[in-house]
Amino acid sequence: MHLDPRLAHQLLLRVDPGRVHGGRAAGLRDGALLSLVAAGLSAAEIVALQATAITMNESKVQLAIHRRGITWVATLPTDLGAWLLAWLTESRLWAEPEPLFRGPRGPLTPAAIHQFLKRYRTRPTKPARRKKTKKKKAPST
Repeated sequence: MHLDPRLAHQLLLRVDPGRVHGGRAAGLRDGALLSLVAAGLSAAEIVALQATAITMNESKVQLAIHRRGITWVATLPTDLGAWLLAWLTESRLWAEPEPLFRGPRGPLTPAAIHQFLKRYRTRPTKPARRKKTKKKKAPST
C-alpha cells in the first residue's frame, strides 16, 4: 500500500503534541512519523531510519535515506523538520545508532506504519474540552 504524503500532511493537524502514553511523548512521536510520510518516505525507509541518519545543516533538518542502493540526502521543510527535532530531543535519540521509532517489541515494521496511518485516518477528531465552571447563585434578598 502506498503512503500518501498529502494525507499525512492533513493528519498532522490532528496530532496533539502534549499526548503522553506510557510515560512517552506519543504525540511528538506521531507527529514525527507523520512528518516523514508527508516528506515522501516509504514505510520501509521509515522503519530503517536510524537516529544517526538525521543531521542539522545550516538550520535545516537533513535525512540520509538509502533508496535503491544509493544514499540520498533529503532536506525537510521547516514544518516537518520541527516535528522530527522535537521527537529526537524528547526521546534523547540524537546521534544514537538506534531505530528512530520503536514499538513495545522492538523496531517498528512497515505493517505497523500502515496500521498507525489507518488508525489516524479513522480516529475521530475530538472537540476541544470545555472547562466546567460553577454557576454562582444569585444572592437572595
